[in-house]
Amino acid sequence: MTPTALQLLQLLQQLSQARIRFSCSQLSGVAGGRAKEPEVPARISARERLALRLFAGLDDKERSEVMLARAQFLQLLLQSAPQRLQGWSDQDPLDRMPPSRLFEWISHDFERLELAQIEAQMTAGEAARYLGRVGPAPSSPG
Repeated sequence: MTPTALQLLQLLQQLSQARIRFSCSQLSGVAGGRAKEPEVPARISARERLALRLFAGLDDKERSEVMLARAQFLQLLLQSAPQRLQGWSDQDPLDRMPPSRLFEWISHDFERLELAQIEAQMTAGEAARYLGRVGPAPSSPG
């Protein structure tokens, strides 16, 4: 992979983590009455624009490789979900949910959503290569 493609993959993971942390802070803030951080969405938006510029600078083969690598990574994260979410219920009230549990539930939801978006954009050839790499999708909680 080119340095730009690797930079994009790293940026996509950083964006994912920033979105998850922001969602956690919003939910925790609602539950605990804390103020929200108004500058965070602007920083996330700026990084999203950078990711789009990097993606646009890649050729078709590199774009495909980035999408497949990201999807494969997300699939690995989702495969770990049964261990990460073991015994937890998303029905627990927010005010009694430990921060680590909230983080894992939000992470899991975001991972599933992002993977579904990537899979929906795959061409038939990319989907075949992806399935060849990861095999059939395991069932996941939620």
